Order: sequence, then structure tokens, then C-alpha cells
Amino acid sequence: MSFHSIPPITRRAWLASAAALGAPGSDLDFAQWIPERISRTAAFRDPASHLWDPAMVRTSDGVCHLLYSRWPVALGFDAWATHAEIAWATSSLPEGPYKFQKAVMPSRGADYWDGHSVYNTCLLAHGGKFYLYYTGNRGPAGWSKSRAPTMNDEAWWVQRNSQRVGVAVADHPGGPWKRLDHPLVDTGAETGQGIIAVPNVIAKPGGGFLMVYKTLAPGAGRYGGGVVHYPASADNPLGPFRRCGEQMIDKQKLLHTTAKFNFHIDDHLEWIQDGRYYGLVKDHDAPFLTPHGRSLLLVESEDGIRWRLAQHVLAKDFSIRWDDGEAQLFERLEMPKLHMEQGRPRTLFLAAKDQNSPTMPSFLLAIPLHTARARP
Repeated sequence: MSFHSIPPITRRAWLASAAALGAPGSDLDFAQWIPERISRTAAFRDPASHLWDPAMVRTSDGVCHLLYSRWPVALGFDAWATHAEIAWATSSLPEGPYKFQKAVMPSRGADYWDGHSVYNTCLLAHGGKFYLYYTGNRGPAGWSKSRAPTMNDEAWWVQRNSQRVGVAVADHPGGPWKRLDHPLVDTGAETGQGIIAVPNVIAKPGGGFLMVYKTLAPGAGRYGGGVVHYPASADNPLGPFRRCGEQMIDKQKLLHTTAKFNFHIDDHLEWIQDGRYYGLVKDHDAPFLTPHGRSLLLVESEDGIRWRLAQHVLAKDFSIRWDDGEAQLFERLEMPKLHMEQGRPRTLFLAAKDQNSPTMPSFLLAIPLHTARARP
């Protein structure tokens, strides 16, 4: 999609986004890297569990280590907020197939801030150590291991609203992982209200670390002034991380509207390539920034603090075509992560939930990318 073919609502948002920074943009087109057909072996499934939040790191022996969240299918998809644990799988190739090894971060109980559910994995290898950034929370007094409330129950919202960002440290991706007894980033006047969740952390070229996380803008109700994302920086991978800059994407400004958004954007990923920061974000809430509705969009930044829509804004719609020709539509195709090699993305990881079979267990995708050339 060239700039001149972008429909009016997207063109207006792109122009507003670009003008806010006043610097030349990139012509990177992420969609051209995704194969037209995806191998069935790219899917990693567990018939007994919903799988979500993939993050992968490759160790010096060539082994690919995938950490992800999982929870019992019997408890329903909403149990991500109440009963998730972090598990470990391995493969000889970034694109898999992956083999389950064990749970590395299970529930540890109501005495801890993250005692009942952990998810939103992000892996950082630095200085001979591995850092696992994640979201954790605990349930109310009536929490049960065998029963999960749904989003229709107040107990579910109590637990959802205790989301905070944490970090664990290990010498190996398979653990043991040492968790902190307090959140790495908590709610507050300088961070955000309601929730702190979905951390993504990268090492900056000049030193220090950038985190982008999800929270709620000021406002009343379960979504406050809307779900927003903020950058934060630290000198050490263990923090403290301090928020810097404005929210990553403000749909009211980009679309010149006073409409209220529950989600300005949702789940996200950031990386550095060729001296520029890039990100994938989920456009979750109507009116959308593109005519594709819910989709993954490409954003970019010169400094990791001030972000704008990329010229080739559509990164991935919520459909794929398998290598046997069958097409599949998804209610959710999100939680992106990248495996990088030699400074370029090699593998895209996504979490997938089928649109037409809502009870089907969610699963993970590891998609090899055409980063050396345009798609044929």
C-alpha cells in the first residue's frame, strides 16, 4: 500500500502523526516480509491449554527457548487474568517446531503481588543473564485454583485491576527464575492508573534500556480515559524505570475526534533496526486508523520516545493462509514478538484465537520472515 493509495481516514492520521515529529520517515513495509502462505508447522498448540504471549531467545548452543503463558482450556479464555502460568518450550530452529519442557513460573500464592496469574512475557539477554519481564496479579480472598470468574463477574475485574509489571532473573531461559517480591513498575501519578501491564524492554544502542508498557489514562470507569502505552527508561535492566514522553499513539489527536476510546492501541512490540525504532501495535477500538479494522500496524520513532504511524502502516490483518491453501480468520492475532539475527527480524511470533470456533484453544505462531527481499 503506497501513501497515495491510503484511504482518507488513514491518510489524515498519517499526516497528523508525521507532522507531529517533523522528521523524514522510513519506507519499511513490514507486510512484505510475511509469507503469503504459512506452514502448518508454524503453529504451536496444546489441546488442554490456551497458549498466549510468546517470547523467544536463542542461546549460544543454538537452542531456541520459547517462554509463553498458558492456562487450562476448561477454565475458559478469560482465565488469562486469573490462572495463567509461564511455560518453557524448545526447538532447534526459531520457526519451530517447539517441544514443551515444563512450567517455569507457576502460581506462588496470595501472599505475593503476582501470586495467582503471570503472563505477557518479554525476554532480554544482557550481560550473561536473562531477564523475564512479565505482568502479574493476584485474586481476591475467594480465589480458587479450580474455578475462574469471567469478565461478567466483579471478581474478574478485581484481579485484572491488580496487574503490575515484574521482572525475574535467571542464568538460563529454562530457569530457575528468581522473582522480585515487589512490582518493577507500579501504578501512580508518574506511571498510570488502574493497571500496569504488557512490558516490552529493549537495550538502547547508546546504553540504558527502553520499556513500553500499557496502562489507563486518567478517567473514571474500568477503562479510565482509555488504554494507552507509555515509554519508560532505565540505566539498569532491573530499573528503576521512569516514564518519559507522551502516550505512544493518541487516536483522538490522529483522527481529530473527541470520541472516547477504550483502547487507543493495544498489545505491542518495539525493536531497533538500522538506527531507527520500530513498533507493531494492535488497532483494537473503532473508529480504526485503517480500513482493515482490528489489525497490527507499524509505527516508528527516531528516539523511542516520540512515535508516529509509519508510511506503510498495515503490518498484518487478522487472517492467514496455510500452506495447504486453507484460509483462517482470527478474532485475535496479537502479542507480537520478534527474533532478531544480525540486526534484522527473522521470525515473527504471534498469539492466535480463531474467529469461527471460539472454544478452540488459542495457540502460538512462529512465522519466518522474508527480511532480505520483498515478497515474490
